[in-house]
Amino acid sequence: GRLVETRRTNMFIIDEIVILITQSLFFGFGWYYFRKKLFKDYEVKNLFVQILFSLIFTLSCTMFELVIFEIVNVLDTNSRWITWKISLGLMLFNLIYLLPYYQFYLLLERFGSKKAAVLALIPETIFLYFFWKLGDPFPVLSGEHGLFSIEAAISRIGVIGVTVMAFLSGFGAVNCPYTYLNIFLRKIRDSEIEQLERQYLQTIEKISMKKKRALLCAAKQPTSLFNRLVSVMNRSHDDITQIESDVKSLEGFAKELFCEINDLRLEKSRIHFSETLRGKIFNILGYFMSAYCLYKIIMSSANIILDRRITTDPVSKGLALLLKFMNGDLDVPFWSQNISFWLVGLMIVFSIRGLLNQLTKTFYEYSSAGSSNMLVLLLAQIMGTYFLSSVLLLRMSLPLQYRLLITEVVGGEIDFAFYHRWFDFLFIPSAVFTIV
Repeated sequence: GRLVETRRTNMFIIDEIVILITQSLFFGFGWYYFRKKLFKDYEVKNLFVQILFSLIFTLSCTMFELVIFEIVNVLDTNSRWITWKISLGLMLFNLIYLLPYYQFYLLLERFGSKKAAVLALIPETIFLYFFWKLGDPFPVLSGEHGLFSIEAAISRIGVIGVTVMAFLSGFGAVNCPYTYLNIFLRKIRDSEIEQLERQYLQTIEKISMKKKRALLCAAKQPTSLFNRLVSVMNRSHDDITQIESDVKSLEGFAKELFCEINDLRLEKSRIHFSETLRGKIFNILGYFMSAYCLYKIIMSSANIILDRRITTDPVSKGLALLLKFMNGDLDVPFWSQNISFWLVGLMIVFSIRGLLNQLTKTFYEYSSAGSSNMLVLLLAQIMGTYFLSSVLLLRMSLPLQYRLLITEVVGGEIDFAFYHRWFDFLFIPSAVFTIV
């Protein structure tokens, strides 16, 4: 008995060392991405913001890692269960308490550090109240749970995260084929761009001339009060107000021309890209995405109208259909495990890659030297919410035997089917609106 217990202890220590090594790698990549991608054009001053962002990224990747480990049966079940509990606990604490509180603290820091630390508790309390009330209209739990329970926290975060995912997925499912399919490319002639560029340069020249004219008029204005009154009564064609109005109109027109030239050049670059090998591959993928978009809209509509509940994962369902058309034995558990591993792995890789790209674009579009810390904390909160919600939706893509531990850790009383119906309900209008 003691020997068995010693072996279990040793295995647990080895498992936790493996987890710590992978988490260190995730943290290092998150830190590198933060320093080299998000903050490469800004001076990093707040070390705690960097740590929080890297920590959220680490916990997100750890949850996806545990899903993969569940499929390939890596590590002991108890080790995975403990790691799940710790990762979920830390993620929920950061998303609900630490990140919002620190954002409020940074907003109030101008009143002093000590005052800000106390004052930040007021908006944090208000945030917690509305966060708790968020779950009331949604049937996400089948039982009563306290404010600090994992089930109550995950169920409410899931509503927010699935809402964001549904809108982004609806937009992406339509925008991706439009972006990569060659049939949507518009032929651009070089003469069109050259004509607009000449018009743009002429407009800039007119603006420059009118500004010089306004400066000359201002210099010729009389300085004495009597002469100014005479000048006002005898207005000439060199009216400064009129010139400034003309300049404003021309600047607006120049901005429109610049945007149009930029759009044409982007379209021209898309045409050049479509002629490359990579562009041709993306064109083929665009057709698959078009078929997927149509399939997803039809299936989501059917799920909502017929109130269908998903009970079988796509892999097992696909293998069952394959068996109907094949004669012979098929090792369903073996193929289910391997196909699930690669399918889930690809979904995780594309989810992480897609979200990081969106975070980078958002940061560069809205960030400034003063707002960068606040924006990074907000992006970290979105990232954690997105990945945590992905686990709730990803669970249904796993065969039944791989869902058990995730269900036990997250909470068996959570209505997982609700999140899929909610996703379908929001995905449809998002996709249709994007098409229109």
